[in-house]
Amino acid sequence: MSTAENETTIGYSVFETFEECYQYNENACFIADTVQNAKRFLAAGFTDASDCRVDAITIGDIMADYGASLGEYALEAEAFGRFKAIAAQNGVQFIAQPYDGDEALLVVEIDGVSKLDDD
Repeated sequence: MSTAENETTIGYSVFETFEECYQYNENACFIADTVQNAKRFLAAGFTDASDCRVDAITIGDIMADYGASLGEYALEAEAFGRFKAIAAQNGVQFIAQPYDGDEALLVVEIDGVSKLDDD
């Protein structure tokens, strides 16, 4: 992948500094379209917002399994569109399905992710 593709923000994830982990939608790291959507996701949970930060996520982060979700991510529609475009340009294979029948959130399982448990 080009440097520009690796630096392009796909979306935003909430990192809980106290727990040292990213917030999930079930077993998949949640990737919001915007910082505001990530903050809404945080507010809807039970985590103290003062113990969290919002991180910009790139394709490089995803392919390195940044959230230790074993290559499964829950992307909002616009973030999925950005991911899909970069994935197509780079031959990244994935399967995407709407979460609970809702096209606004797609659960994506990505081939080729460097899973943290693959040591």
